[in-house]
Amino acid sequence: MKQLFLLSFSLISLSIFSQTNYHSPLNFELLLSGTFGELRGSHFHTGIDIKTEGVEGQKVFSIADGYVSRIKVSTWGYGKAIYITHPDGNTSVYAHLKEFNKEIEKYVNEQQYKKENFEIQLFPSKEKFPIKRGEVVALSGNTGGSGGAHLHFEIRNTKSEHPINPLQFNFDVTDNIQPTIVGIKIYPHQNSSVNNKNESVKYSLTKKGNNYSVNSKQIIKVNGDISFSISTYDKLNGAYNKNGVYSIKLFIDNNLIHHFLADELSFSEKRFLNAHIDYSEYTESKTKYNRCFNLPYNKLSNYKTNVNDGIFNFIDSLTHKIRFEVEDFEGNKSEVNFEVQSQSTSPEFETEDSGDRFLYNQANVYKNLKFEAHLEKYSLYEDCNVHYSVGIKTDNTLSEIHNFMSSSIPIHKNYVLSIKEKIAKNITDKVYIAKVNDNGTFTYKGNSWRGSFLSAKVREFGNFTIISDTVNPIILGINVKDGKNISSQTTIKCTIEDKGSGISFYRGEINGKWILMEYDYKKNLLTYKIPSDFEKGKHTLTVVVKDRMGNKTEYTDNFTY
Repeated sequence: MKQLFLLSFSLISLSIFSQTNYHSPLNFELLLSGTFGELRGSHFHTGIDIKTEGVEGQKVFSIADGYVSRIKVSTWGYGKAIYITHPDGNTSVYAHLKEFNKEIEKYVNEQQYKKENFEIQLFPSKEKFPIKRGEVVALSGNTGGSGGAHLHFEIRNTKSEHPINPLQFNFDVTDNIQPTIVGIKIYPHQNSSVNNKNESVKYSLTKKGNNYSVNSKQIIKVNGDISFSISTYDKLNGAYNKNGVYSIKLFIDNNLIHHFLADELSFSEKRFLNAHIDYSEYTESKTKYNRCFNLPYNKLSNYKTNVNDGIFNFIDSLTHKIRFEVEDFEGNKSEVNFEVQSQSTSPEFETEDSGDRFLYNQANVYKNLKFEAHLEKYSLYEDCNVHYSVGIKTDNTLSEIHNFMSSSIPIHKNYVLSIKEKIAKNITDKVYIAKVNDNGTFTYKGNSWRGSFLSAKVREFGNFTIISDTVNPIILGINVKDGKNISSQTTIKCTIEDKGSGISFYRGEINGKWILMEYDYKKNLLTYKIPSDFEKGKHTLTVVVKDRMGNKTEYTDNFTY
C-alpha cells in the first residue's frame, strides 16, 4: 500500500504541471531571449525573458485567477514588477514593466506621493486587487536593469518562494533545435595529470549531426583525480539568442557521474553560479564552462547526481568512454563522445612552496602597515594562495594602488577592505575606496572611516585605491528651460549625471511640492509625466541631486503651462 501511495502521489505531482491551464502572459507567439537557469552575472536566471516584438507597451496578462500580493518599483533590478498569488500554490511575477494597469498605477502613484519616493515596495491586502485569468495587469517595458524591451516572467512556489522553470507549465514555446556544444575542459586535481601535466586542457569540438567529437590528434591520457566541464548553449525557433540549457549529464563508461538540472532555483543559492562555472576561464576568455564537479564550497541544489563530487579517479591502464548529454526543455539533445586512456602511474611534478593560503572554511585576515582585508569563513569556494602587491600613486589617486589577490577568483560574501593613508582634513568626507578597472576608470566601493583606515565592503578581488570626489553632479533640462511655454508637452525631462562617486539622491519639485520623476539610470534620465489636470499658469521646477560624497547641485527653471 505504501508503494502504491507513493506512486499515486508522484503521478499527481507530475500532473500538476502537465494539466495546468495557464493563460499566456502575452497575446502573441512567445519567443524567448532568456531561459530559466541561464548563466548570468553572478546568478542563475530565475525566469524566462519573452521578446515583446522590440517595443514597449505590449499588454501583459495574468496567467490565472489570484490577487496582487506585491508591487515593487525600483531603479535597478526588476524595475517595475508585479506579483500575483494564485490559489494553486504558485505566484507569477512580471518584471521590467512600463506601467501597471490604470487601477494599480493609480494606487502606486498615490503611495509614491505619500512617501515622496519613486522607489517603493507595497504589499496590498488580498481584497485590494483581485485578478482574473487573462486580465491585463500591466504594459511591458524596459525598466530597471533590463538591457532591452522584453518581459521577464517567473513562476514561484508561494510557500518556499523558489522560482520554478515556467516551461514546465505548458506555455506554447516552439523549440526543435538541438543545443550547441562549444567545448570541453579536463582538470587534473592534486598529484594528477592530463597528458602528463598537472594543467587543465581545453578541447574544441567537431559536429556531425547532433553528435560532437573532440579535436585531438592523440588519445587523451589521464591519471589520478580528474574532472570535466562543458561550454554549451541553446537556441530556440525564431530567435538568435544564445540561451541556457535545461540538463547536462556526464557519463563515464555509461555510468551517470553528474547531472545538472534547471528545474527549480533558490534565491539563497543563486550566487553559487560563481562556483558552478569555471570563473577563472570566464574572466580570461569570457566563455562560461559548466563545471561537472563540485568545488569544496558549493551548496547548489541543482545537481541531481554528483558521484564523488563529480571527481573520477583514473588509476588503471584501461581506455574509458566519456559522454556528455545536453538537453533543452523540449528534449532536443546533443552529445559529446570521446575516450581517455587511464595511466596506472603518475608522472612526478615539481612542487613549489605556495606560501600563505586562505582556507575557504575559515575566517581569513590579511594585514600590513597600510592595508587590511577581513574575510568571513565561506567567503571563498576553495582554498587559494594569498597574493598582495602595491603600486605607486597616480595623478588621480590619493593612495598607492593595492593589488589584493586576483580578480579571477570569485567571492561569495562581502569582505571588509581597509586602506591607511594620510588625507587632508578638509576632504576626509570627500574620499572613498575605489576599484581600479582594467580601462583605468574607478568604481565606488565605500567610504567608512575606521580609525586611521578608510574601509569598504567589497565582493571582488583586484586593484583598490583611495580617490576623492569634490565635483557636483550635472543636471540639464531636456525639454524645459527658463521662460518656455510647455503647454503642448506631456512630460518634463532632465538628465542627471555624476562622473565621480555616483548619484545617491534626487528630488524634483514644482512650486515647492514633490513631484514623481521616474529615474532611468541607463539614460541618466528623469521624467515627470504631466497630469491632465495640471494647473495653467507660471510654475517653478526645482531638481536637486546629490552624489555619494554629499556634493549637491540644484537646478531651477521657470516655465509656463
